[in-house]
Amino acid sequence: MDKELEARIRTRAYQIWENDPSPEGKADDHWEEARRQIEAEGAADDAAVPQEATDQSAERERGSRLAPEEQLQEMSGDDMEPPKRATRPRAG
Repeated sequence: MDKELEARIRTRAYQIWENDPSPEGKADDHWEEARRQIEAEGAADDAAVPQEATDQSAERERGSRLAPEEQLQEMSGDDMEPPKRATRPRAG
């Protein structure tokens, strides 16, 4: 395997690992997913231009990562509470 291509797959696999809510024991899965993504992007054509890794730690710290679909709960409209509105003290 080309060293540049391997480095790109390794970087992508790490990014996938970072975004996996339960990454333990899935190294091979992350590597294969990264390889498929790189190949789909035409890695052979642009292997000379490595992509920079994106630091996503700030996003994770803010908690903006979405939960996987299977972890989401279904809620009907009846179960939802109406939003609470802030009230101003009355001028007196």
